[in-house]
Amino acid sequence: MPRSGFRWPFRALLAVAVCAVAAGLAWVSMRKGFNPGWILVATGAIAGALAAHMMQLFDGYEREAGRKQEQLDDLLLQTREQKNAVDAFADGLDVAIFVCDRRATIEYANRLAREMFNIDRPQGKTLLAITLSVDLEQLVLSAASGEDPQEGELSFSYPSDRIALGKAWKHSASPGRIYLSLFDISDLRRLERIRKDFVANVSHELRTPMTIIRANAETMLDDDDPELRQRYLPRIITEVDRLSSITQDLLVLSSAESGPVRKAPCDFADTVRATVSQLTTKADEKDLQLSYDGPKHFVIEANGSQMMQVCLNLIENAIKYTPSGTVHVELIAPADDGSDGIVTLRVTDTGIGIASDHISRIFERFYRVDKGRSRQSGGTGLGLAIVKHIVEAHGGHVKVRSTLNSGSTFEVTLPVGDVEVFQRHLREG
Repeated sequence: MPRSGFRWPFRALLAVAVCAVAAGLAWVSMRKGFNPGWILVATGAIAGALAAHMMQLFDGYEREAGRKQEQLDDLLLQTREQKNAVDAFADGLDVAIFVCDRRATIEYANRLAREMFNIDRPQGKTLLAITLSVDLEQLVLSAASGEDPQEGELSFSYPSDRIALGKAWKHSASPGRIYLSLFDISDLRRLERIRKDFVANVSHELRTPMTIIRANAETMLDDDDPELRQRYLPRIITEVDRLSSITQDLLVLSSAESGPVRKAPCDFADTVRATVSQLTTKADEKDLQLSYDGPKHFVIEANGSQMMQVCLNLIENAIKYTPSGTVHVELIAPADDGSDGIVTLRVTDTGIGIASDHISRIFERFYRVDKGRSRQSGGTGLGLAIVKHIVEAHGGHVKVRSTLNSGSTFEVTLPVGDVEVFQRHLREG
């Protein structure tokens, strides 16, 4: 508090008071017949001493008030800094944090909590109103009515489907507040489901050919008839080849998932054209029209063998699942200067298509939309998983658009890489 704010008004009042006292004493002295001169002198001396003492006391009080005000300002500044530090810490956590009262009304929510439920200012709103979860509200109310923390795995449908581990508790320092944390485990549960499906699928995929091989071999062992041998040996060879294909695809997938990609200048257009040429015979056998549209040469930084694997899996899949019609392969290159840095491979077919409820899972390992048709066509169920992992390892993306019984379009986008490398190889080409 500024010292000048009280000093001059106080001094003015003190001067008026002293003058009033002196005038009063002088008037009384004259009425009593005393000599006013010495009365005025004595009164002035007393008033001056009193004024000096009062000013000294006031200055002391003013200095003490100034020190207290400075301490208060420092305390407020420290409190604001601590609050900002706690807010920054809470906003940086990978856990949604709520602070509620005993009726589950929100007093505070960190950044992730606001983003999780898509709300900017949750303060003052009830937990049920912003999460639409009765289970979550009951978790907080149970913590408010008891002494022990409450925990549970909760499922949410708003604003999107997710699963979270929730914990609600209170602290003795602030018994009126309930603290709530939510840790999103949606990806963990999804990966657990994929792992379980993978184990089940790979066991089934390996068990089926091994059972066939064993049964045929036992039949041949019991009967040495040459006709039986001619009937069963090709089937055994086919199933062995299938096991080899599964093993090879698993090795390719493992290689795509492990370690950084070794990149080098790769003529992506030449790879796509070579794949189309390689699979033309398969397309002709089904009376399909296989076509390519794009540049003759286009160099990117990538792993050449993995790019061949991507092209082979996408185009071969399109041929397998297209009974009649066309398979069109298109390579869309960026501008000549490589400024946008993205190249797109698009494979479009007029095949059987994919139902919408399967699209989100077709890139999982061993996932099959139609198990019987996939096995008859010789597929291992790993092709699209291989494509996805290779593309993402290169910093790209793969997506699909499909309509059941009308066809599908798979689109791969890849970064070109070093623009100078791209320009140099483009000139050399």
